[in-house]
Amino acid sequence: MNLHREVLETPSLSDHKYILTTLTETSSNSMYRRYKTLHGNHKNFLKFLSTHIEQISHQISNISNQQQLNETTKALQQLIIRACDHAYKKKQVNFIPAPNWWTQSLEIEKKRLRALRRRAQRANSLERQARFIQESKEKAIYKKKVKHARTSGWQQFCLAATNPYGKHYKAAFRKGVFPSQLAVLANSQPTGSLSTIANNFMDNMFPQPAYTVDYSQYQTYTQDDAQFSQQEVSYVVKHLPAGKAPGVDGIDNLVIKIIHKKFPHLLTSLFNKSLTLGSFPESFKIGNIVFFQKQGKDPSLSSSYRPISLLPALGKVLERLLTQRLTFHLERIRFISDRQFGFREGHSVDTAIDSLLNKIQEARTTSNHSIVLSIDIKGAFDNLHHEAIMKALLDSQSPSNITKVFFNLLQNRKVTVQTPTGPIERDQRKGCPQGSCSGPALWNLVANSALNLPWRENVHVQAFADDFAMVIHAPTKKKLKETAQEAINIFDNWCTQNHLEVAPEKTNYIIFSSLVASPRLTWKGTTIKKVQNIRYLGVYLDDKLNWGAHMSAQATKALVLHQNIRKIAGKNWGISQQHRRILYKTVVERMLAHGAAAWCLKITAKIARKLTSIQRPFLLSITGAYRTSPTAALQVITGLPPLHLQLQQEAKHITLTRLKKPLSPEITDIQPSQIESKAKGWTLHPSLFLNTNQICMTDGGPESLADTRAFHIFTDGSKTDEGVGAAYCIFKNKIITHQWKGQLQKYNTVFQAEITALREAIQYASENLKDHQVKVYVDNQASLYAIANPKTKEQIARQIFKNLIDNPNIKVSWIKAHANYPGNEKADELAKEATTTGQPYTVLLPTSHIKSVLKACLLRDWQELWTKGNTGRPIHKVLPKVSLHTQNWSRELSIFLMEHGPFPTYLHRFRLSQTDYCNCGGIGSPIHYATECPFTLSWHLKTPASSNIDPWRKSIAQNKILSNKICELIRFIHQNNDLFKIN
Repeated sequence: MNLHREVLETPSLSDHKYILTTLTETSSNSMYRRYKTLHGNHKNFLKFLSTHIEQISHQISNISNQQQLNETTKALQQLIIRACDHAYKKKQVNFIPAPNWWTQSLEIEKKRLRALRRRAQRANSLERQARFIQESKEKAIYKKKVKHARTSGWQQFCLAATNPYGKHYKAAFRKGVFPSQLAVLANSQPTGSLSTIANNFMDNMFPQPAYTVDYSQYQTYTQDDAQFSQQEVSYVVKHLPAGKAPGVDGIDNLVIKIIHKKFPHLLTSLFNKSLTLGSFPESFKIGNIVFFQKQGKDPSLSSSYRPISLLPALGKVLERLLTQRLTFHLERIRFISDRQFGFREGHSVDTAIDSLLNKIQEARTTSNHSIVLSIDIKGAFDNLHHEAIMKALLDSQSPSNITKVFFNLLQNRKVTVQTPTGPIERDQRKGCPQGSCSGPALWNLVANSALNLPWRENVHVQAFADDFAMVIHAPTKKKLKETAQEAINIFDNWCTQNHLEVAPEKTNYIIFSSLVASPRLTWKGTTIKKVQNIRYLGVYLDDKLNWGAHMSAQATKALVLHQNIRKIAGKNWGISQQHRRILYKTVVERMLAHGAAAWCLKITAKIARKLTSIQRPFLLSITGAYRTSPTAALQVITGLPPLHLQLQQEAKHITLTRLKKPLSPEITDIQPSQIESKAKGWTLHPSLFLNTNQICMTDGGPESLADTRAFHIFTDGSKTDEGVGAAYCIFKNKIITHQWKGQLQKYNTVFQAEITALREAIQYASENLKDHQVKVYVDNQASLYAIANPKTKEQIARQIFKNLIDNPNIKVSWIKAHANYPGNEKADELAKEATTTGQPYTVLLPTSHIKSVLKACLLRDWQELWTKGNTGRPIHKVLPKVSLHTQNWSRELSIFLMEHGPFPTYLHRFRLSQTDYCNCGGIGSPIHYATECPFTLSWHLKTPASSNIDPWRKSIAQNKILSNKICELIRFIHQNNDLFKIN
């Protein structure tokens, strides 16, 4: 169905113009296939596939040229599609779901209102006005009913939520973003159709370059890389993310996992044919474009949309394999500059901001004037020149077959968008598709040449993906301007060579200087704007480095998040208190903690107050307390520390563990070199994995008793109050031939003890038992999973992995603990002895120990604030000690114990009432209503002595029966406010 709209100039009887809508029927389908693979029926899928798998495998093995590769790949895709059609249901799009609040009574009311309207229209002139007035009144009543039903339905929907991140969360926080429908007329023209709009958008977003790239002139002569191993493909397939949208073929990641598990040779052989031929299958190069509108942008402009390319999942597996190999090569030869922080393991926003701040401080120390320049490149990924990518690949000396496949990957790429008249297709002759796996790595290759340009010593250039920043310093204003302008011209020349364009209107700078007039900098004749602060990687840097601009920006974001929470969490309705707390910790706090290592390590009193004011509304929403309730009390009740202490703890942790900088001695004397760091990248080539029989996850205990030919090594680790120990013992013919015991420090974990014992055992076997079969038994499965993973983050596990690769005669098996296996029992006994009598053994501090140290610092500082504070004293008497665990108090109990609620004493104190007396004649305090007031007799508790009021209040908080009674009391007071007011 094709839709065409046109605004007519024909005069009408209203203030509006006629819109002519023309529908022309076509046979095309605008929807692409999506399957319900999560709902099972995988057996039927595999059964259908099994009957054809031998034929397709034979075709793959006979591939000898690029054409056959393309034909066979397309045949494989069609086979999988037929199997999916046979086994799975297709997803149907539910455009307008029925509202859950609409009732039969509202439907009857709506019909009755329509009837009244018709009667009014048909009435004679004498009755018409009266009937319209009646219809208007009934309509107003009906609107109120609809509004109440809608509000009540939403409240009940939120109240019944069992998942904090369910539909209510997506609706309130606008996380359910759908691809924009291009129904807005481009350039505000009064005529047009969806296909016309889509054609215009595709032309603007994917313009055909004026030049033609000669791909054949780029040849590589480096050595070929090894073929993909089956385990390597399995590793990539296993780590495919779930829930990702498929490409135009409709084959999703779950389908690929099912196929590879049943037929592991199939994809491996196909991908190796691609590697051998240096060709990327053509059907994997088609991207289905989905447009996402940028927030706050004009919907009629193509630049207001971000085109996301949904690529075939099979092609993305091959891309991941290639990118994995390329990244390993680049990191191994240290090709990528250390000043590139984006899309690299071991680098992050924190390391990028820290590097920039270090250079700023260095510049301010060594020179009188310094500039920080933030550079914005227009559509960096979409406009990246293919020749620049190929040249960068050749310069990197990457393996020949990997390079050839990447060269082929860039050729004949196509993008398509679905319209009611069918797909609209364009060639993509430049850029990397947004959504591809290789795009970030290829961009880093090209951007690396900019970082390696011959910059002056007083010019620092760094990048996070396509976000470039410069720090320039000089002793005089004249020298500063010359140096900065020269750096700008050098970068502009690099952009020109790579067919990239800088946006001068988005490029700006801040200056650290006492100059009255700052130097005038230009970019191709356009003046670069000097600003008071710049936004770099989500953190605002100001010219005084006092973080005031960043705090203002964070406060604005927090206000929006609080408004979103208020949509699903009212005082008396909405999601549970537990869910509110989870959303605060996982959404709000994570947003506020961004870049905390830069601005929250040495916090000022002003920032601490600002963060407290940011945190306060969320505490009120979590507890449902009155808005005058003291912040300090709310923090203790919810178990949420003051925000500045929480963010400071995170900043300390990042500084110590990620930035490798020591903290002040008052906090801890632990040095970064003493902390166990995460392993990054690949230790060995990505194709290298352990033999399938080297790691066994089933119980090897019976085998340890029966097999007398091999050496049997049993390892164990132990942690007791006395210390931490690791040990192993070696058996031959059921006789102990060697044993070892190591005493670790008390701060080491059980996992560290277990994996240390395993490392020492394998090290001994590799040095002394090379010519023998060795079987190592471990009763800790976590250790086995760690050493079987070539990309594990554990350094010790990486060492074991490398040792096992070099010594295939050593095999490792899990053994069930405490199952009366003599070897395992002996190792357990030795590990316990090692906690006190073992040989001293040093293992680096685990990050868990650092967290516990910093957590203790946080609790200490929080306790000091709570003890010395002068607000929230009624709660302090009930909860004198702070804790990170919530008290799970109901709203009513918090109101009663804080004494901020519907009490005359509270209302009079805040000048909301002229008296603090209850209608019964007594002082209207919380204890009065709980023990004396005749209006609340049904909920009275035993009156405490004046000296026992604090223990009495504490007993209410601790006793569920008493607290429930208080809750009912407060609800009664809220519902019957007029009863307690003095007339």
